[in-house]
Amino acid sequence: MILFTVAFTWAAAGGAEAQPSPRASLQGTFTMTGVVTVAHHVPGEQVGQQVTRTWTFAPLCPTGPCTTVQVVRTRINGSDTVALQLRPGGFYAGRGIFYLPLGCAGRRYPHGQQVPFKLTVRVTATAVVNGTLVATSIAATYRNRTRKNLTPCVAVLGHDAATYSGTLQPSPA
Repeated sequence: MILFTVAFTWAAAGGAEAQPSPRASLQGTFTMTGVVTVAHHVPGEQVGQQVTRTWTFAPLCPTGPCTTVQVVRTRINGSDTVALQLRPGGFYAGRGIFYLPLGCAGRRYPHGQQVPFKLTVRVTATAVVNGTLVATSIAATYRNRTRKNLTPCVAVLGHDAATYSGTLQPSPA
């Protein structure tokens, strides 16, 4: 299960930050730089490892800030797509699952493990672009607490977590 959280802020005159506002549009492609904060029995991951990912947000309405935004998040072995819902308090929330291969009794199962995850995303900077207030910088966390073995073998599956920060590409001038 996934939870995406996006809290919006906008810069007021003089650089002071106002209260969170759902008026900013979360859209476009963000280059995300992350640090692994938990890596328990996850091959190829270790705490402190730096990762770079691409997350693309698309509003699911024709204009203005939407109550539903879709995010496509790249991973090393693929990507996942999750719909985020606007929640009271001005943030988006959603849940997702992806699958990873797992070896069992000399056989490779392409969808051998199910990985439910939770993301939280907070807008950290905005700008007015073509008359629209858009998110230009975000901070996020990814958390997977458990994985499910979908093979007939016994397997020790791990869990992981990471924190991210990212900027809209290309960044508006």
